[in-house]
Amino acid sequence: MKKILIITLTLFTFCSYAQEKKEKKKATFATKIIQNSVAGFSPIFFGSFETNKNFDITIYSVFWTNTSFGNPDAGSDLLLETGIGLGFKLLDNHMFLNPSIGFGHGKFFSDNKATQVGEGIIPNVYMAYNKGLLDFEGYVAYYKSLRDKSSINTKDYFLHWLAPGINVSDRLVLGAFYESLGITNQENNADDLQIYRFFGGSVKLKFDKGIAFRLSAGANLDTDIGDWDEFYKVSAFIPL
Repeated sequence: MKKILIITLTLFTFCSYAQEKKEKKKATFATKIIQNSVAGFSPIFFGSFETNKNFDITIYSVFWTNTSFGNPDAGSDLLLETGIGLGFKLLDNHMFLNPSIGFGHGKFFSDNKATQVGEGIIPNVYMAYNKGLLDFEGYVAYYKSLRDKSSINTKDYFLHWLAPGINVSDRLVLGAFYESLGITNQENNADDLQIYRFFGGSVKLKFDKGIAFRLSAGANLDTDIGDWDEFYKVSAFIPL
C-alpha cells in the first residue's frame, strides 16, 4: 500500500509539472539595428507575451540617436519612442499584424526647450506576410504632438514604408523598398514639408534562428529640405 501511494504521488507530481510546463506561455525578446542616411543609427527592442487569446501582447522601444531629434549641442533629450500593442498571427501564421500605440519622449514634436515625457502619441501598424514566392513587410506611423499648442510651435509627422519581395530561395529575398516621411499640421501654419520619399531595390538575407539582414538603396524622389539624391538603409533583426 505504501509503495502504491508513493507511485501515485510521484505520478501526480510528474503530471502536475508536465501540465505546468505545457501551459507556460512564451515570452520572446528581439532587437533590430537600423542605420539609414537620414535618421542615422537607431536600435529597436521588441517584446512579446503569449496569451490564451488569438493575439499576443507586444511592447517596443526605439532609441533614436540622431542628435537633431533633441539637443544638437549637448547630444541629449533625444527622441525615445515606447509603445504597446497586439500581435495577431493570421492566415495559418503566414501573416503577422501588429497595431500599436506608442509615445514619444524628449524634444522632437515642438520647439520647447525642455525634455517632455509623453510629448507625442504615435499610433502605428506593422504587417508582415510570407508564403510561397511572396515576402512582404510594411509599416505606417503617425507622430502626433500632445502638448499645449498655445505657447509653443508643434508639428506632426507621417511615416510609412513598404518592402515587397520575392523569395528567390530559403535564404534570399529580392525586391523593392519605398519609404516616405513628411511633416504635417505645423502649428505656425507653415506648409506641409516632404522630408524624403525614397524608392529603390532591396536585398534580404535570412539566417538561422529567425535572424534577418536587409540592405536597401536607391533614389530620393522628392524632398523639400536638403539636397541629397540617394539613400541607403541597413537593418538587422536578431531574436535574443
